[in-house]
Amino acid sequence: MSRVAVVGELLIDMISSSFVRDLGEATSFGRFFAGSPGNLVSNLHDLGVDTSLLSRVGDDFFGRAYLAHLLSRGIDTSFVQLDPEAHTSVVFVSKSKSTPQFMAIRGADCFLEEPEDILNFLNSVDLIHFTSWPLSREKTRAVSMKLVTLALKMGIRIAFDPNYREVLWETSHDGKAFTREFMKNCFIVKPSEDDSYHIFGPGEPLDYISKFHEVGAKNVVLTLGHKGTIISDGSRIESLTPCARRVVDTTGAGDAFWSGLLFGLLHGKDLFESAVYGNYCAAFRIEHEGKDVILPSVEALKAIFEAGDNQ
Repeated sequence: MSRVAVVGELLIDMISSSFVRDLGEATSFGRFFAGSPGNLVSNLHDLGVDTSLLSRVGDDFFGRAYLAHLLSRGIDTSFVQLDPEAHTSVVFVSKSKSTPQFMAIRGADCFLEEPEDILNFLNSVDLIHFTSWPLSREKTRAVSMKLVTLALKMGIRIAFDPNYREVLWETSHDGKAFTREFMKNCFIVKPSEDDSYHIFGPGEPLDYISKFHEVGAKNVVLTLGHKGTIISDGSRIESLTPCARRVVDTTGAGDAFWSGLLFGLLHGKDLFESAVYGNYCAAFRIEHEGKDVILPSVEALKAIFEAGDNQ
């Protein structure tokens, strides 16, 4: 059976308990297991997709708790590394009704090492998914590029979440240029409108689509929040409207969209049908407060969101 390999950060999010205009005003926080790769492998597992997860946490209270959490969900943690010195990376986030403020205190995610058995990590893998975090530091960037080179030789397709933010990048390195260069190898990218702005500057959605194709991304899925999604394979463009019937919490919607998208591609669906699956998964997350609520099967999601009821 084909698998999805996922490379990137496992984080502890400390989210302010109340809405604040400024993160510095927050006085209490809730702890959450976070990082897009952790969310993604959990969602894919719910959908019945086998995964390989390459990440690194500290050998500390938070790191061990995160590993226990993944194992409790049935996730294979064979390639999650425990750093004996660096702490598990932590991000403080403001609870906000608009774009939240955040402050990352990075640790173990910056010291990701090559898997001891790299061929086993990529065994039976059809798609390998990266976020921008492991590209933002020299050591982890080298590991990522070795994986990309080997994956391309093995015929593995590259999926990339271009969540570039300058504040996370080495000040001595041109992160924007590297991110654009990285996309020349990508079978699919799924940027948000904010991601696009941080990589290319101000622009309109269709302009962003063109720019992602120009740097080499074969397929582009641009998510626009409540405005929907634009999907392009370079010759055909379609739009999707959100299908969530109520908005409870948008946290984790992007990672859920990725899971449905990759599920579809893994099962031989074209880009456009796969994006519909992603839309269903994102809608389910948006409608539920608890982000650990197990995703139903794609067929069940299809029945829910095509029924048009208000259950």
